[in-house]
Amino acid sequence: MHFALDTRIFYRFCRSLAKKYRVSLIAVHPREETLEGIHIIPFHRFRNKMLRILFTWILMFFKAIRQKASIYQIHDPELIPTGILLRLFGKKVIYDIHENIAEDIFDKPWIHNKRLLYFFYNFFENIAVKMFRIILAETSYEPRYRAKGAKFTTILNYPDHEFFDKYYVAERPNNFRIFYIGILLESRGLPEIAEAMYILKQKGITVYFDIVGELYVALAEKLHALPFYNDIKEQLVFHGRLPLDQGYAISRNASVGMCIIQPMANSMNSYPTKMFEYMCIGLPQVISDFPLYRSVVEKHDCGICVDPASAEEIATALEDLIARDDLILKMQANARSAASQYNWVREETKVFNLYEMN
Repeated sequence: MHFALDTRIFYRFCRSLAKKYRVSLIAVHPREETLEGIHIIPFHRFRNKMLRILFTWILMFFKAIRQKASIYQIHDPELIPTGILLRLFGKKVIYDIHENIAEDIFDKPWIHNKRLLYFFYNFFENIAVKMFRIILAETSYEPRYRAKGAKFTTILNYPDHEFFDKYYVAERPNNFRIFYIGILLESRGLPEIAEAMYILKQKGITVYFDIVGELYVALAEKLHALPFYNDIKEQLVFHGRLPLDQGYAISRNASVGMCIIQPMANSMNSYPTKMFEYMCIGLPQVISDFPLYRSVVEKHDCGICVDPASAEEIATALEDLIARDDLILKMQANARSAASQYNWVREETKVFNLYEMN
């Protein structure tokens, strides 16, 4: 289950749809409230995975049907049964697929019985593509759903420039601060970035790292176990999970944005949202050297691509940027100039067209 203030769900779809429709959002949230005209209805996420599997979909159905909405949009694979029930009650359902879930099952190390889970997901997905209108967040998913005969619309997760413009800084300070916002997993390169910071500290360069996101216990333990952790722990500034506006407010003080994602089938073939958000606010970035990412970052000369497994390469990239104010300013200007090509405004038109079609 997604949190209510998820970037794609709240800041893209809900804010856009609220311009034309009455929008209610049922998601994980501490309280019922209305934000920017969007009625948020809190949903309790079970901590126990078995309870989550058994009861989430049916509880969500009862909350959803009470809204008496004309169109329902679901964002989680575990809610496919909810969508099926809504269809049986004569409701129109849209399923927004944020990632290549089928491939993601095999990439996640904590998932046991991967083949069994894939079998069940594939079974329900085959029903979904027949009963729902499908939204895809990436063009790379298209062959899978085309083969299934799905009626899909690809709506890319580009940033809303109107929202992000206020985090643009005309001349970014080269103050040895780097920035990351998003999910905090080992696969997001935090151990490698921490090691890069240690390498730089050995050279007399102290870099501070502003990190926005929920730090889970497993990753915290791995970071604390790093042999050099005590040497750099004061440089790691964890801000916790914050709403997008508060999180990006912190980016105003940063010189460089970090987007170090480890190689997995899903991540290598999907654009990271952060890449475009950093471009929108004029933040030079150090990013994983995958062909898809390189096709944007090197094309526009707005960051440095590195081997995500190499702390040495990450350290060298940061040192190159920190040592040269002119390079930071050039990449900032390039990022800002190119950002207009990757704008939610064009995607928003697709959203309205899809809803009018339904």
